[in-house]
Amino acid sequence: MRVQVILALVAALVLVAVPLYLWRRPQPANIPSADAATVASAALLPPPAPSAGATDPQQLVTPPSGPQIQIAPIKTLKCQDPGPGRTPPERCDGIRFFEDSLARAIRDSAACAPPTKNGFVVSYVLDMHFGKKRTNLTMGRSTTLNKSRRRELLRCVERAMQTPDWDRIPHQHLKYTINAIATYPAVAPPEDAPGGASQPPSRSQPPSAPAPKKKSAPKTPKKSDKKN
Repeated sequence: MRVQVILALVAALVLVAVPLYLWRRPQPANIPSADAATVASAALLPPPAPSAGATDPQQLVTPPSGPQIQIAPIKTLKCQDPGPGRTPPERCDGIRFFEDSLARAIRDSAACAPPTKNGFVVSYVLDMHFGKKRTNLTMGRSTTLNKSRRRELLRCVERAMQTPDWDRIPHQHLKYTINAIATYPAVAPPEDAPGGASQPPSRSQPPSAPAPKKKSAPKTPKKSDKKN
C-alpha cells in the first residue's frame, strides 16, 4: 500500500508541475536574422572611399577652353656690377619676384594678343636696375610677331606686371637681364569667323533700283532758227 501511495503522489506532482513549468517558462528573445544584422552594420559604417580610377562629377575641374599661351622656362641672360669684371650667366642668382611677375603678366594680358591664323612667338627681354630702381621691357630678335602689332601687346604686359618693392627683393648684383619666350596659339581673325563681316550679302535681297535720270531742259531756239 505504501508503494502505491508514493507512486500516486509522484504522479500527482508530475501532473501539476509539468503544466506549471510550461506556463511559466521564459520566452526566448527575438534574435535578428543575419541579413538584418548586415544591413544595420552597413548603415553605421562611413561611405567607402572612391577607387583610384573612379571620378566624382562634382570634383571634376573643367579645363579652360581653347589653347593656352606656352611659356618656356625663364632664363637669366646676364648680371652686372660696376667695374670691368663680368659674371657668367650660369653663376647669376635668379630674381624670383621678376620671373613670376613677368610670366603672370604674359598670361594675364592674353586678350591683348592679336589674332593670327598660324600663331606667333614673342621673346620678352626684361632689364632690371636695382641702383636706379627701374625696369625696361623689350622684345628680342626671335619674336615672329609683326612689328606693327608689337607695341600694344608690350604695353599690356608692362601694365600687368607687379610693382616691385626694391628694398625687399634679395639680389647679389646691380643689374639683371632675363628672357621669357612665349608661344601664342593660332586664333582665327574676326573677319574669318563664321557670321563675320566678310560674308557676302544674301542673294535673296532685292537689288537696289537705279536712280532716275534727270530730264534736260528744252533748248531755246536761236535767232537764226526763227528767221528760217
